[in-house]
Amino acid sequence: MKWARQGPKVPIMVTDDFTRLTLDTIALCAMGTRFNSFYHEEMHPFVDAMVGFLLGSGYRALRPAIINNLPTSENAKYWSDIEYLKKVAQELVDERRNNPEEKKDLLNAMIHGKDPKTGQGLSDESIINNMITFLIAGMYKQP
Repeated sequence: MKWARQGPKVPIMVTDDFTRLTLDTIALCAMGTRFNSFYHEEMHPFVDAMVGFLLGSGYRALRPAIINNLPTSENAKYWSDIEYLKKVAQELVDERRNNPEEKKDLLNAMIHGKDPKTGQGLSDESIINNMITFLIAGMYKQP
């Protein structure tokens, strides 16, 4: 609908729109969340943080550890991207806990699931890390 609405003279940014579609689909199906990525010209900030995190991780793997601990703008951006990803995931967990829904999705499974032997559930930190991993794994493509 977006492509039709914009008309034939507007170039179609297929890669960007499929990135939006992927993020929105994974978030909706796995977490009952709408990022509404098609309503904005720029990518959702989660995508920017995800890309920054992935690129930063790659660069950090190639540098000596001491460089990764220096107060550089690259290191600051890396940690800022991680904090943003965690913030978004925490907001999704908080929203679901504050407004429970009876649905069979990944987020409910992580919030309500218990180990059959120990009876323990996942900590919020573990849920958040798993949500970030799931969203990134679904979005990331090997070049």
